[in-house]
Amino acid sequence: MFMGEFNHTIDNKGRLIIPAKFRSQLGERFVITRGMDKCLSGYSMKEWEQLKDQLSKLPMTKKNVRQFVRLIYSAAIECEFDRQGRVNLSQTLIDYADIKKKCMIVGVSSHFEIWDEAAWKKYSADAAEDFDDVAEQIDFDF
Repeated sequence: MFMGEFNHTIDNKGRLIIPAKFRSQLGERFVITRGMDKCLSGYSMKEWEQLKDQLSKLPMTKKNVRQFVRLIYSAAIECEFDRQGRVNLSQTLIDYADIKKKCMIVGVSSHFEIWDEAAWKKYSADAAEDFDDVAEQIDFDF
């Protein structure tokens, strides 16, 4: 399970250190692609396969489905760690998430997200203000 927040810096070659805590869960190869809310999402190969299975069941006759699937796959990169635990992000992904230099790597249960630090701080602060209201609207029927 991915959880926690980690501050990191992306270098001028697009390399980013993934927290050791996450590396041990990801294995040798994993996938990073576009995520929701202008962040990047990283998946272990097992989680990526599950996502691919879900995407393959969507009706490709619908324009919004085709658009979503194209954007997920076209930006996806298969990653491996270098000796320092870094990955190379593509310029497409860096531009999509508007990542400057400072990043936040955030655990989100089955996957992790990479955010520009300023964007994460704003998103997190805004979401925290609505936390109780959002929780009240969710049906926690366990």
